[in-house]
Amino acid sequence: MKTRATFLWLLLAAGLALHAGEPKPGWFVEAALGFSSLSPADFNARVEAQKLRSDFFYRDYYEVLQRTSGGAFRYTLEETAGSGLRGIGRGLPVALRLGRRLGPRLAAFAGLEFLESRRTSSLEWQFRVSDLRSDQVTPGSYELEIAYPDYFLQARAWVPQAGVILDLLRRQGWRAGLRLAVGPMLAALRIVESQRYRRTDEDGYWYETRSLTDMKGRGLGLALEAAARLDLPLSGRLGLHVEAGYALRRAGSFSGPGSSEYQSRDTNAASDLVRAQWQDEEWRTCPLEISQPLGRLEYTLSGNDLGGYTDTRTFRLDLSGWRLAAGLRLAL
Repeated sequence: MKTRATFLWLLLAAGLALHAGEPKPGWFVEAALGFSSLSPADFNARVEAQKLRSDFFYRDYYEVLQRTSGGAFRYTLEETAGSGLRGIGRGLPVALRLGRRLGPRLAAFAGLEFLESRRTSSLEWQFRVSDLRSDQVTPGSYELEIAYPDYFLQARAWVPQAGVILDLLRRQGWRAGLRLAVGPMLAALRIVESQRYRRTDEDGYWYETRSLTDMKGRGLGLALEAAARLDLPLSGRLGLHVEAGYALRRAGSFSGPGSSEYQSRDTNAASDLVRAQWQDEEWRTCPLEISQPLGRLEYTLSGNDLGGYTDTRTFRLDLSGWRLAAGLRLAL
């Protein structure tokens, strides 16, 4: 039913387009909604780091011990369905433009584009371990819970734009050309990271830690867009347009507030709670390396809570990507 309705709508649009006249000089307004691929390496680095660290310290490490201990170390893993930490990879740009057609083939416009991408993911592992290796102080069995519940990432960008639309081909019922735009990019981002660790020994003793980190930032950059464009006039004043192209969106100099909370406790009701807050701290990235007898891990942390690290680098938010969009134009 949906396919038939779409087909009939396209036939109607094509019929109306055949009777539409050539574009005339004058003002117009248009709105567009699209889809954009994203791959912000610095922004996704933190969630990727936590994923790599979890594999390195637990799942991969336990797998090596199980293969090399001659049966003295054994484990099983239960993982919640859908578990896995993931970064953002797509966004939904929305644009509103006011323009003026300057001639049969050229139009100029100014407008505002808004892009948002957000993602919530989680990691929940439960290990059951039997460690009877002779070098252990207290050989035995234990259960281990590792969790990153509701790991939240959000990136937003506001782009005031100015640009031109150039018609390269004109045929009865349609026009094809290019849209070019440039403007500053005002960006905001946020990461909310919660962690939980709990170990329960076979004698009933347990120990757990919980932490929560919330980081925000704002930065400024530049956006450039180039897109191939197809215009289909629907009536004397209304038209449909479809675009495919690439948008370069990069921002830096991010800073903002943040907070953290860390709590540890055990069976004996011993508890330790530490809270911290900071204002207007710069976002940075930091390459790190961990080595142990069974392997080495290289990863990158990002955020505005890296004050204790010395080898930090500039943080960049890259929201560039291929984009598809469609919208309506109304002649005024």
